[in-house]
Amino acid sequence: MALYRDPRDKRVFVPRPGGGVVLNFGHPIAWAILVCTTIIPFVIVTVVTVAVLL
Repeated sequence: MALYRDPRDKRVFVPRPGGGVVLNFGHPIAWAILVCTTIIPFVIVTVVTVAVLL
């Protein structure tokens, strides 16, 4: 599935034709949502797991 990226579209959440919504990665807030909900928690879990195993 290709990322939805349209900088002219001011919506962050764009409805999909089949239902649901996708993030508009042409909008900077979409990147902030991705980082805050996916990348930062992954880094925290990885650091804590390595700290516990060592």
